[in-house]
Amino acid sequence: MELRQRRWPPEPAEEELKLLCEVARSRTWTDGPWTAEVERRMERLTGAPHAVAFNSCTSALHAALHAMGCVRGTRLAVPALTFAGTVTGAAHIGARMAFADVHPRTLNLADGLPEADMVLAVDLHGVPHGLDRVRVDGRPVLTDACQSIGSLLSGRHVGAAGTHAWSFSSAKLIAAPDGGAVTTGDAGLAERLRELRDYGVPAGRSRSNAAVVRAGGHNWRPSELSMAMVAHRLDGLDRWAARARAVTARVHEALDRTGLWRQRAGDAAEPAWHKIRFGAPGWAPQEAARMEGALARAGVPTHRWGLVPLHHHPVFGGSAGAPVAEAAAAGTLCLGTEAAPPLTWNDDEVEQVCRILETIIGS
Repeated sequence: MELRQRRWPPEPAEEELKLLCEVARSRTWTDGPWTAEVERRMERLTGAPHAVAFNSCTSALHAALHAMGCVRGTRLAVPALTFAGTVTGAAHIGARMAFADVHPRTLNLADGLPEADMVLAVDLHGVPHGLDRVRVDGRPVLTDACQSIGSLLSGRHVGAAGTHAWSFSSAKLIAAPDGGAVTTGDAGLAERLRELRDYGVPAGRSRSNAAVVRAGGHNWRPSELSMAMVAHRLDGLDRWAARARAVTARVHEALDRTGLWRQRAGDAAEPAWHKIRFGAPGWAPQEAARMEGALARAGVPTHRWGLVPLHHHPVFGGSAGAPVAEAAAAGTLCLGTEAAPPLTWNDDEVEQVCRILETIIGS
């Protein structure tokens, strides 16, 4: 059982390599048909009326904040337990981050948010957050959905309502060299995003200094090579999401038998689990370290994700008051690695890991 060997992202098949060669030979490497195709497919997948593709999810979040009215000094409610990329754009804009604690079961934002002008919520590890996806107490909501493509909420894709930023980076279910997208139900917002993606030039206009009409724009256009790969791989999303759910369900059974803590989703949610996060009851850091070592000796890799909560991060933080995020960061582990996530393990390997969890870690 070699669970550290790279298995993800999937190696391009011959059909995909042929497609990429065709795109390269076309010499249309940005603003081409594959960007438009990804946008159409994301609209069909999520049920959102509008999709705008970007060169990364980080860019998509940055542009979406701009387009939704975030400016220097805007107070932004954001979870303390998330990746730095969630707030990179907000930091560039000069927003004031109001880091909020997370729910001890889902590790997502819950009710009782701090005072803020906007909310930047996260579907952590594919688990949909439980807030309204359009507005919370009159405040607009942007969801960082980089880990939740393929996740369902009340039987619909998690992106069906509201504004969401998606990732197509190499560790995600739809894995390409990089890329991102924003989906939204707001036509005006989508138009602003298309301008911001291209230096602030209205969509369809020839690019020139005189054509720039919106401040805050950048060269955030995606590569046609990446978009062609994304479009091709979206065809396999249902299969990969189903595999992630099946493997996670089996591992969760084993974790529940041992009495260990694991991340949970709400009753209406069907995550396409991006990570399987678990820990000892009470999230004791010393117990997490013991489990980490025991699993490593048994050949089961784990990794720490979000080890430094953002409210304590030297770049983004400086405030206190998120004890759940702090405890989860210090006392929980994620199973597998980003290069070999659990969804890539075969059935025999999954069963071996479950036995190890039950006999070694649960003892």
